[in-house]
Amino acid sequence: MDDLIILKCALHKIDIEASKPIEIALDINAEGLKQYTMLVLHELLESSRSRYFEFLANEELTSSILSIPSIPSVPSMLSSMVDDDCEWDRCSSLIANKLYEVEVLVQEKIQRLTNIRAGCLLQIKLSHADRISFIIVKIDHSDFLDESDLTIKSGLPTSKTRLQKAAIISLGEEKEIKDVVISDSKPTITEYWYLHFLVARQLTDSKHNTKSAFNAIDKLLKDEVKNVSPADYWFIRNDVVSYFRNEDSLVFDELVEKIEKHTIESKDLIPKFDSFIESFKKLPKSTRMPFDTQFDLDTGVIKTRINRKVVLDDNFELRINGEVDDLRSKVKASEDDGGKYIKIYSDKGYEEFKTGGGH
Repeated sequence: MDDLIILKCALHKIDIEASKPIEIALDINAEGLKQYTMLVLHELLESSRSRYFEFLANEELTSSILSIPSIPSVPSMLSSMVDDDCEWDRCSSLIANKLYEVEVLVQEKIQRLTNIRAGCLLQIKLSHADRISFIIVKIDHSDFLDESDLTIKSGLPTSKTRLQKAAIISLGEEKEIKDVVISDSKPTITEYWYLHFLVARQLTDSKHNTKSAFNAIDKLLKDEVKNVSPADYWFIRNDVVSYFRNEDSLVFDELVEKIEKHTIESKDLIPKFDSFIESFKKLPKSTRMPFDTQFDLDTGVIKTRINRKVVLDDNFELRINGEVDDLRSKVKASEDDGGKYIKIYSDKGYEEFKTGGGH
């Protein structure tokens, strides 16, 4: 990001308990602001939680039940700010007002279910690789103890959990809106952020994302793990199936962390495991059918894909239908004087094959 230049920056405190957004004056040349902005940008651009969207056409804005007719759409305001820096103050304030109005309406709808977190809306206009981009991000705002004079002050935290919601809008060569990438600190991207505030729709639906992600992961496991260590293949695959079956949303960095913690069964996989994890991390963009890194899971599309069978011997097959709770403790492979075997702990199987007194 050496060629990244911050052109404009605006900060507004958004708290529905207040009567309106509060603009916080910024000195764009201040070194502290530059450092903080670069921290935020680095985290956003390197984030593994994102989903591609597109802005809805202006005539479709009324489809949002929380649209604010008195405030122009976000893309129209961004278009005004592309070439005309004089429009920055007016439009960035309007964008902050729109988020405030939307959050007030959302809070009224959800009432006592939960409270929308207060925060600050940071808006950035930047140049990167000779292209213009806009960053719109809601960040936590909190009190802290100033060590220099031991007074309570307010400010923006620097921890990785500071980012609540974000949107990166990239422009093309003709300064047209090319990409809209949205992310959220929650497992699911909040509807009011993308639909009612930004008024955007997902480019790729959950069904396509779920199918593409599962198929890509399954293929990678076959290509890089199964031939090296079948046991590790089945255990990792079982963890993946469990995630897809039991989680409401896929958050790719969480799934990566889960697989990284896998306890390796075969020493043959140890020197290849790091390479496998690196390939795993690149899957969303490297696979033939790319997928988003944060989306709602559609479990219906993988029902027929999770079943697998293991040929044990002539006329014997072990069918694995979905995830198996604690697979390691239920299936054991060993050998004795009679040869190699697998032991499966099963009360039902025991009742079917027990002989004599059952002991």
